[in-house]
Amino acid sequence: MKMRLLLLPVLLWVLTISLNAQNTGNTNQQEPCDCENVRDSVLLRLNSGEEVIVVKRSAQQLSVSQSDMAKRRKYFDCPDIFAPPAPREPTPGIEVAPPALPQPPAPEQPVKGKPFFLPDPVFFRINKSVIDQSEWSKIELAVNYLNANPGSTVVVTGYADKKTGNSAINLRLSRERSNAVAKSLETKYGINKNRISVNWKGDGLQPFEFENDKNRAVLFLINP
Repeated sequence: MKMRLLLLPVLLWVLTISLNAQNTGNTNQQEPCDCENVRDSVLLRLNSGEEVIVVKRSAQQLSVSQSDMAKRRKYFDCPDIFAPPAPREPTPGIEVAPPALPQPPAPEQPVKGKPFFLPDPVFFRINKSVIDQSEWSKIELAVNYLNANPGSTVVVTGYADKKTGNSAINLRLSRERSNAVAKSLETKYGINKNRISVNWKGDGLQPFEFENDKNRAVLFLINP
């Protein structure tokens, strides 16, 4: 009798190990279970000669959805063959940079010079605004420079001497003298009127401070 009591814990320990091993085997194999035909199964039979000890395990009915293939594939770590393929990112094309062409040198900007007076003014007689024959060569010098430098402009400025007449008469004379020279540049020599500016000073400004007679003149101020 004592022997049986000692064997009972051993049998229970062996039974526990057997059940765990059977559960592990069933989990790995994942065989479908025929739940309707499951009966109590005899796991261990011990015959001591006098009494028979039978240990049984009641099988539990399992509910398995055989039609849910997606779960089975996920359970068995199988790829979902019915799922649409994942979109692939387009392979970036190889961009071929055009060869770098040498840049042409930037055109040099012309240096703008300072305005200056031509050295030969056009002189007039007392109380006159008519251009004398001897003075046309000086006008032609201005014309030659303007033709050689088409980007340049000219300011035609008339003067009068202080020792003759009065300020009102001298202002009118200086205006008539500068207009006469400017008109000859445009009509006789074909200089565009947009390149010609007309100005007059009367006797308020004397370009030839120590030579009074030379102040009856028209000077060319060139803007290159």
